[in-house]
Formats: sequence, structure tokens, C-alpha cells
Amino acid sequence: MLRRRFLAASMAACGALLIAACGGSSGGGSTAPIKVGITGPFTGPYADPGIAIRNAGELAIDDINKAGGINGRKLEAVPADDACDAQQGTQAAEKLLTQGIVAIVGGYCSGASIPESDILHRSGDLPFITAASSNPKFTEQGYDNVFRMVSRDDAEAPADVSFMKDYLKASKIAIMHDNTTYAKGVADSAKQAATGSGMTVTYFDAITPGQRDYTAALERVATTHPDVLFYTGYYPEFGLLAKEYVSLAPSYKLDGDSATVDPSVIKVAGSALVNPGITFTTLPTTEFIHNAKNDALSKAYTAKYGGTPGDYSSYEYDGMMALAQALKDNGGKTAAKDLNSALHAVNIADSITGAVKFDSKGDRSAPLYLAVHATGNPPQFAPFAVRKNGTWGPSS
Repeated sequence: MLRRRFLAASMAACGALLIAACGGSSGGGSTAPIKVGITGPFTGPYADPGIAIRNAGELAIDDINKAGGINGRKLEAVPADDACDAQQGTQAAEKLLTQGIVAIVGGYCSGASIPESDILHRSGDLPFITAASSNPKFTEQGYDNVFRMVSRDDAEAPADVSFMKDYLKASKIAIMHDNTTYAKGVADSAKQAATGSGMTVTYFDAITPGQRDYTAALERVATTHPDVLFYTGYYPEFGLLAKEYVSLAPSYKLDGDSATVDPSVIKVAGSALVNPGITFTTLPTTEFIHNAKNDALSKAYTAKYGGTPGDYSSYEYDGMMALAQALKDNGGKTAAKDLNSALHAVNIADSITGAVKFDSKGDRSAPLYLAVHATGNPPQFAPFAVRKNGTWGPSS
């Protein structure tokens, strides 16, 4: 039965490739829309950032089409919900292939994006540009068709650790994750960076996402006497951890990584989040980017969707623009091999998130890193430190 299902999926994927090829991969005068997949969690606990990624991708496509499209052809968004789940991600990628997509631009959780990249690689090497998936494996598989808009975990984690050591003056840290692909990857990299810099890791363990109380875990951390607890998981749990941390008032500080900087954390933790012991280390996500293009994106996003963009909306927008540039540079041709080559050659100097240029693996140069905290009533995130050239200092 399993084999029959696998063969059926493979035949469907192959059929999709034939459809895509017949749909104008040569760019020879076709007027049919160029279909681009957008994956992410559109349901479930991580739906907010996933929907924000999807919305930004659709806004980018709107702007591309208003500017004339690709050699007169319009782009068409084809979303598929992967729910941040490996199996559902596989199914989403296979479904998109049957719909004749030429690439995917999206993805939030590495645990879903990595298996999705496997499907695209085995089905003709269709390009996959991820907006937020940061686990190193995504671009370490030796595939020519994978590209990443954000920094890798093994670049972010050392920056996080250096903040705790150099800015918070910590010599002992506890590391807590949630066993997801992303969180475990950051945790492992942070542990390596901490021990390599002479710090002591007093605690290294996981919590189970979705629980209603993490007091016992915070108390166990306290028995190891760290200076800082570094949480590498996602935002749904961090809000509760922060609230319980303030109630317990332990001697250690609490630091979250980029996956915890989300408005939902404020909804859960409320005023507890302004506690001076709570900080976050993150790459410059949408709300911390200040330039005319990001302001225009935010304005258009609010006008169309009635809210503010998500943390990775700007990265999704720029990823879609990078694909459009590659299509234009490729004369509108959508054949995967040529499109991958064009993406590796893309060089955009003035995108929202900085220069877009991919190395041979599909990664960009590491961006700046920020330290932020919550201030005000109601609380809002605000940067207070920045890491430039490997050194942390005040952001202003």
C-alpha cells in the first residue's frame, strides 16, 4: 500500500513536470500565467507568520504583474499549507507539482521546508527559495535548486551566544529547545559556540510544545545556576515561559531567539514581557527594517489585509522579487536548470532586506543581528543593541 501511494505521488509529480514543460518553459510566446508555489503554515499554531509570508508573496506578485509581469506573462500565486509538518509539507509540494508550478517561494519551518526541497529536487530540481527556514541542512544537501533569504542557524546561534557573553556578561548559560528541526539546530549550534568560547552550559534539554505549564522546567533550570536561559524554540511557548519566568523571579535572565519575536508573544505574556530580565536576539525582521521600500510594503500590506506584516514578510517579498529577476534575466524561460543558474547569478543591491546575492550553496551573506526587548504599555518590541563586524554595541 505504501509503495502504491509513493508510485502514485511520483507519477503525479512527473505529470506535473510534463504539464509545466508544455506550459511554456521555452518562453516562446506563451501568455499563460507563470505559477509560483507558496508554502508555509496557514493553519495550526504557527499560522500567523505563515499567513503573513503568503500575503507578502501575493503582494510581491501583484507588484510584479503591475510592472508588466515577465515578458508580458503574469505570475500567479499557488499557496499550499504545510502546517510546519514534514508529512504535510511533502504532500503540499507534491500537490503544487500537479498544479504546474515553476518554483516555490515561501516556507517558515525547516522541518517542513527540508522535505519539500527533497520533493522538488527529485522532481526536476524546481527552484525553492525559502523566506524563513534557517536550518543549515536546507542548503547543505548538495542541491542546486535551494536558496535561502535569511541567515543560517549556525550563523545566528554564535551571534546569540556572543550577545549573552559580551553584552549580558554571562559565563554560564542554560539552553532549552522544543525538539523541532529549527530549535534543535539552533540549540546544538549555541552549545558548540558557548563551549568553544569558554562558557559553561549548565542545562541542555527540551520542552514539549503545546503544554499549559512550564514552571517545572524553569525550576529545573534554576537548580543548575545559569546566568542566562537561552530558549531556541518558537513563539507560542515563549510567551508562557516569559509569564511564568516573571512569576518565579529566578536569579537568571531569559533570552529568546528570532523565532520568539512575534506579536503573539506579547498577547500571551502581556506586561510580564517588559521585565528587564527578558531579552531577544534576532536578525532584522520586518518591523525592525526602516527604509522606503519596507514602509511601502507595510502600507500596502495593511491596506490589503488589514494588519501589519509578519516578521518574515519582507524576506518573502524580496524572495519573490529575486525569482522575478531570474525569470527576466532568463528571457522568461522557466526550465528549472536555466532558472536555477539565473538565480545563482542574481545580484540585487537595493532590496528591502539588503543585497540579494546567493553563494554556491544558495545562502546569502549573514545580515546584522539585533537585541530587542519589550517596552511600553501595551508592550512593543524595540532594539537596544546591534552586532556589527562581530561586536555588540548599543543600537543608537
